[in-house]
This record gives sequence, C-alpha cells and structure tokens, in this order.
Amino acid sequence: MPEEVVLNLTPDTKVLIALTHTDIKPLDALCELIDNAIDSFSSAKLQGINISNPCIRIDLPSAKEVANGEGVVRISDNGPGLTMDSTEKALRAGFSGNNPYDTLGLFGMGFNISTGKIGSVTKFYSAREDSDRALEVTIDLNQINANKDYNVVAYYVDKGKLDHGTIIEISNWWPNGNDNRGFTKNLVSYGAKKIREELGRRYATILRENRVKIFVNEGECEAFEHCVWGDERFVERNKHGKIPAVFRFDKVLYTQKKCANCTTTLESFQSVCPACGSHETRTIEERVRGWVGIQRFDDMAEYGIDLIRNGRAIRISEKSAFFEFVDEFQKVIKDYPIDSNYGRIVGEVHLNHVPVDFMKQDFQRSSPEWHRAMTFLRGESSLQPTQPGADRNDSPIFKLFQGYRKVKTAGKTDMYMGVWDPVKEEPRRISRDVEKEFYEKFKKKEPGFYDDAEWWKKVEDADKKPVKEMPLCPVCGCQNLEEAEVCISCQTVLKGKDCISCGEKIPLSAKTCPKCGKSQEPEIIKPWTCNICGTKNDPTFDDCTSCGAHRGEENHLSVEYLSKHSNKNDALSIDDCSIELANGVLSTPVKVQVYEVEEALKSNGGTKSLPLYSDKTDLSSITIFINPNHRVFKQCKIIPEQLIAEEIADFIFKINRSISAADGTHSTSYIAWQIIEKYWADRLEGSTSDLSTSVESIFRTIKDRLMLSAKSELGNYFDLLSSEQQKELVNEMINQGEDIARLSDFQSDGSYLKYVPAAFLIHLFDVKPELFFDGAVWDEKYSESGIGEEITAFMQERTKALYKGCLEDILFFIKYKSPSELVLQKTMLAVDILKQKVSE
Repeated sequence: MPEEVVLNLTPDTKVLIALTHTDIKPLDALCELIDNAIDSFSSAKLQGINISNPCIRIDLPSAKEVANGEGVVRISDNGPGLTMDSTEKALRAGFSGNNPYDTLGLFGMGFNISTGKIGSVTKFYSAREDSDRALEVTIDLNQINANKDYNVVAYYVDKGKLDHGTIIEISNWWPNGNDNRGFTKNLVSYGAKKIREELGRRYATILRENRVKIFVNEGECEAFEHCVWGDERFVERNKHGKIPAVFRFDKVLYTQKKCANCTTTLESFQSVCPACGSHETRTIEERVRGWVGIQRFDDMAEYGIDLIRNGRAIRISEKSAFFEFVDEFQKVIKDYPIDSNYGRIVGEVHLNHVPVDFMKQDFQRSSPEWHRAMTFLRGESSLQPTQPGADRNDSPIFKLFQGYRKVKTAGKTDMYMGVWDPVKEEPRRISRDVEKEFYEKFKKKEPGFYDDAEWWKKVEDADKKPVKEMPLCPVCGCQNLEEAEVCISCQTVLKGKDCISCGEKIPLSAKTCPKCGKSQEPEIIKPWTCNICGTKNDPTFDDCTSCGAHRGEENHLSVEYLSKHSNKNDALSIDDCSIELANGVLSTPVKVQVYEVEEALKSNGGTKSLPLYSDKTDLSSITIFINPNHRVFKQCKIIPEQLIAEEIADFIFKINRSISAADGTHSTSYIAWQIIEKYWADRLEGSTSDLSTSVESIFRTIKDRLMLSAKSELGNYFDLLSSEQQKELVNEMINQGEDIARLSDFQSDGSYLKYVPAAFLIHLFDVKPELFFDGAVWDEKYSESGIGEEITAFMQERTKALYKGCLEDILFFIKYKSPSELVLQKTMLAVDILKQKVSE
C-alpha cells in the first residue's frame, strides 16, 4: 500500500490582507454589504419568515471623525438574523451560501473584501427572533495576520433592543502607508445626499417595489425614475411608420437545465451534475424583460440603458454595448449619438440569468447568455440603416434609433420641446434652462411634469405657427393687416400719433405732417455718451474726444453685443465651479458661462485680435466669450480649456487674495490646474485609452505565446517573482475569480504566468531571452546558426537590447501613465515593433 500523507492547504493568513487590496470603489464596497442584507430578506421569505417593514440602515461617520481616526461605518438590518453555523460560513472568505440564480451576493468574498477595504476591525452582531441571546464576533485583520491564526472567538450576548437582524460595524481606518488609506475618507466625502441618490439608482427596482427600504444617516433613499415620454407618444418615419417612444418587453429567449449548486449546464437526460455530484437541478429561463425608450431631453452623459440583475443595477447608463458595433474585422463603429454629442435613448433591462464578473462590476460579455440578450435588444448589425445586415435588424434599439437618432426639428417631427421662431419662421428647440426647470419639477412629481402633459404642450407649441390678427377699422369695419397704420378702405388712422406742431392725428411712421408739413423728428441738442468709454461729448462733435470712437458706434466688447453674436458652449460651461483652496476650504461656487463668438474678437478700435474676453462684474458668476478660430488655438495648439481655466483661476484668486500659502498652492497656475483636473481631465486624457488597450494586448500576447512554447519549464522561474510581484499575482487571480488555493498547481504547470505583472515578464526576458525568440514569441533568430560564436554573441546582444528597450519603454508608460507627447510616441513605436515580429 502506498504511504498516505495529508496536506494542509489552508491559505496563509496574509490572504485576508491581500483581499483588501482588491480594486473596488468605496460605493461598490458599501453595495456589497447592502446586497447581503437584501439577500437575508429574500432568504426569510423563502423560509416563510414574515419580516414587517424590512429596512436597511447605513450610518456613516463625519469627515472630521474619519480624519481623527474615530467613528464607525454601520450597516444594520431587521432581517431574520443568523445562526452560529450560518455566521461562521458568512464570515469565511470564499464561502457562499447563496444560490447563484436569485440572490445578489454570489462569490462569498464580498463581505471580506468590502469590510477589509473600509477598516481593519469589523464587529459582527446578529440576533434571531427564536433565540433569547445574540451572537457577537470581532474580526481584527491585523491581529489575525500577526497570530497566523484564522480562529476567532464568538460570544453569546444580550439581545438588547435588536429583536432580530444583523449589525455590522467597521472601524480602525487604514493608516498612511497602506494601499487602502483614504478609502473611508473618500466614501464619506461623497456626502449622505449623493450616496442616497446613487443607491436610489442602483436599487431602484427593489425600492420601487417596496421590497425593502434603505436609509443613509436617517435619510431615506428614493427610487430613481427615468424621465421618459409616455407609451402613447410616437413619431412617424417614411420607411418605418409609427415608432413609439417606449418599447416594453418580457420575453423568454432560451431555457437551460442547470445544476442548482454549481451552475454547470446539463443535458436534458442528466439528473446528476458531473461537476459536483449534486442531484438538484433547475430549469433556467433566459428571460429578458423591461423597456427601452426616449428621454424627454437629450444630454451629453445622462443617457444609456440600465442593466439590472435581481433588482440591482450592475451597469448604469450602459452605452458601448448598445451604441457601438464591432464588425467582422474588429473595427468599432460608433452608432449613437453621431449627429451631435447628445443622446436620449434610455431604458431599464433585467438580465437575471446573465452571469456577472467577480465583483459584480459588469456582466460576462463573452457568455452565450449575454450574446443572446444583446441580439434580442440591439440586433446583430450596426444601428445605421446603410450598414450590412441592417435591413434584417428588427430589435427595439434599432427601431428607436431610426425614429429618434437626432433632434433636427423641434415639435412632433422629432418629439422635442420647442417654440415657434417668428423671425426664422420655423420651430426652434427650447432652452436647456427650461429643460432643467421641467426636470426638477419631474423629480418633485408635480402633476403635468411627472407625467408628460406639460412637456407635450411645449412639443405642440413648436408646431403652432401663430395666425396674424386682422384688426377691424373702427369707422368702416374693414379688415386690415396687423401692421397697417391707415385703413385701406376709408384711410382712417389706425396706429397714429399727434403732430408735434398742429396736433393733428397722423400715421405712426409719418416723418412729416400731411396737414401742416412740419417734420416730426425732434432735434437732439443734449450731449451724447460714447458707448466705448462712457465719455459725454458735445452734440456738435461726431467723434469721442477721449477714445475717438464714432457717435453711436457699438461697444463690441459689451456683454449685450457679444451675447447677440455668440452661441453658448455647454461642454465648456460649469454651473457651480468650486475647488479646494490652499486653506482646505472649498471656494464659493461660481457660475461659469462660456460662449463661442460668431465673428473675430477684437479690442475696441479693432487693432488687436483677442482669443477671449471675460466679464467678471458679478462676484458669483463669470461670463467668457471665446474665439475658437483664433491663431492661439488653430496654430499654437493651445486648448480653450487652458485659457478658460486661467480666467476662472484669476477670478477665484482675486476673490480670495487674503489667503497665503508658502507651498505655492495659492497661485493662479495651481488653481487653473485644479479646475482642468476636476472638470475636463477625463475628456482631455481620453487620447491614451487606445494606447493602453494596445499595451495590454501585447503583454497578453507574450504570456499566451510563452505558455504555448515553454509551459513545461515556466515553473522553474516562479521564484524570480519579487514579494511585491507575488502580491500583484494574487490580486489578479482574485480579480479574475480564480481560487488562490490552486496557486501551487498554477506554479507547477506554468499557468501562473497569466496573472503576473508586466515587470516580471521584462525580468524574465532579461534572465532567459532565449525563451522569447526563434518563433516562441517573436520570429527573430537568436540561437547559434553556424556563423561563428563571436558574430552570434554580437547579434544576440543587439537583438536583446532592441527588444528590452521596447519592453522598458512600455513599462514606463504603464508605471507612470505619462501624458507627454514624447512618452506616448515612444510607447506607440515600441508596441508597433513588438507586434510586427510576433510569430503566427
């Protein structure tokens, strides 16, 4: 008989600390804990336990408490509570008692990651109605790591005021030097109001159906509602007929037989799961339900489809899945919006059957369930009707696109609010300020604004061409045109004035009296005021004595003149511009309105061309007029945001002149940078996103090629990983949903290479370059080929130096994310060189 040896595969206690390094946003961490509470109510319902007024309460510390290392983050619910066995499983990393189909919590590590991100100490308190005592457990990550022992003590304590439910209290914020420092500070900095709004959006379905109430610092979260047109509204298009403003659907696309325990897909004849041995099976309906429709206003950001799983929005305002199309050549076609930067297609779609990723940040987009859902919702072609396959696309999103892709004509034509423009004799869309007023009333659920009655009146107003009145003559009763001053029949004066000489009533526009012949234009003998400099001049002078401007010449730099000859740029305007001053206080909000002028901006007198002009007469606002065609933008490559930020910074700096800071943070240049970083940085930095994708692709290719060509010997190089690189490897495994207990298997078969950081690949290249050439990764000759040892060594040194230089240029870009043009160019060149020689 072979000798048996039992191996202890319990992971090192450092794993719990490693879990806290998982990349997750503060609000997502909070949602993980809310998910657990919601699941407890679902569990109670399945068990037949009645919970009256189910609610979840979240109490957050103040910013001052967090800064002082005080306070707790508390999440409490009045659910059924947990038994000792359930508590042990709930607190154990990697265990999930949730079924994978009907619950929000899925993978069993959300509790450990979320609580560990917030603080190092978690106190767990749970009580059940059928027990006279409660259970209390304290998890101190630092203590567990120091003692190298996962065992923690649980206590039975008095229930106190909590008859049933669970309380989680997290404290001891991570200090400076820890990767999670500032995590809780960032959470509370959102403010309770903003957090309530975000939770109201994420859990809108659950809140709307009154399945549970959620409170944040005593304030109740209100369910978010989309502001869409009523189901009865529609537009008409020649090729498509009537297209309603809302499509509603509830359709089963497919059914699958699944293991109820591990979700393995089973054949119809299988009654036992071949993966886990479970006899429990479920028939899963791939049901897609919800609606897509048209928002009552368009917006640069607030559009897209909310994708929901079991009541929680996994993706909010999803755009790429619906409004971009990847053709057979992997070319991305942007479908919507393409006529402007504003969109208005929105919706709520429930995809309870589609699997999600490890941290529930997204659905698994490579899964067949996702593909079938997207085929139903947006079709298998581009939304643009001239693209291949579009003639066979019958999806709801495709139909909405054909009817509402742009807002060209206000009124019923494109279903948009507007007014009739009497000058241009055509409909004109309503101002965005009015849209904002209507939307605020919608959120307050005011009648006519919550429903679309008042909105629709504005749509109809745009199509109402006013009928000109035909006034009647009071003497003969004849109808006259509205602008007529004299009756066309009896010559009675309809619109008149008294002659300044004889007093006879004469037509309003008459320059001389038809009776006495006296001129009706009064002589102006008072001084005239120059519109440019404000100087009062003698009435006999035609030119200003101060600045030389002609009498009556308009001031081309007045707000009134510029406003008439410019168009507002919403993308550059900021409603409430505020930054953190050097003393740590937020500056007073300033309303920044930016307009693009229709003609060149010139100084009074027309001698100097100006890139912009700003009006700062009001201490609470600044109006900026910018000439986008000025040489400084067109030829000198200065971006408008830079000069606008400098104008705002100068304005804020002068208002707060009394502040002093020796570190240079109270200067116009630093304030301008803060403005750019806060309001425009994401948009301006967008140019590096494609390069980042290329960089990720080349490293992924290198890993894949090495695992094909040298997998059997890769295990020999595992020890080359530094301790920091090993941490990064563990984090990446967790992020991809891998079981870290399999790390030793991955080390043996070389699969660990899939999760290593880029820096390790470069180190491996430096140590063993021969692994990478001769067709393994690159089609570059490296081995000795009969040309002599000295020449071979020279060629190997040259080849290695070239490829190592390229790899190090890319690593520099990854590490520092430098936006400089030189670094971007070097990185792009390096990626091109490495791609050219990749073996087929």
